[in-house]
Amino acid sequence: MSSATSYESTTSGHMCDMDRCVERTSLSIRNFGRRFYGCQHWSPNSDQACKFFKWLDKNTCPRGRATAPLVHERFTRYKDEAATARNERDEARAMGAEAQEWERIAKCKAGKTKIALRIAEDKVYKYRLALLLSWIVVRVYFVFSTVFGGHGHRLLCLP
Repeated sequence: MSSATSYESTTSGHMCDMDRCVERTSLSIRNFGRRFYGCQHWSPNSDQACKFFKWLDKNTCPRGRATAPLVHERFTRYKDEAATARNERDEARAMGAEAQEWERIAKCKAGKTKIALRIAEDKVYKYRLALLLSWIVVRVYFVFSTVFGGHGHRLLCLP
């Protein structure tokens, strides 16, 4: 950063000087805690602001120089923890989506199984009814054959 008194920006058309600037604090490790005047339109990802700034104090104080690495380390740790938490959240969401898919498949299979069970129960009912009717027909045949003389069939035996 250079020390200048005024700067005219060609991209946004504004002109910065000490009256239009805002007071800021540096967070860089080298100049941590050091105050300066900078363009009011400045943001880290913006090309709209001019590059004007002016230091308010001479150097970073000893406490600022000692504190800067600690703050930077803590910030880095929190940033890593936040990234880990986001990854865990994304994994949990993926696992939740997978669980919902398995639940949908299980419900579909359960529905098909219920239908197959109903069909099997219908078949069992029909087979029982057919068995009952066949026993009735055989019984009626034997009753009529014994009552009316058998129609020439005296003995039922296997050849």
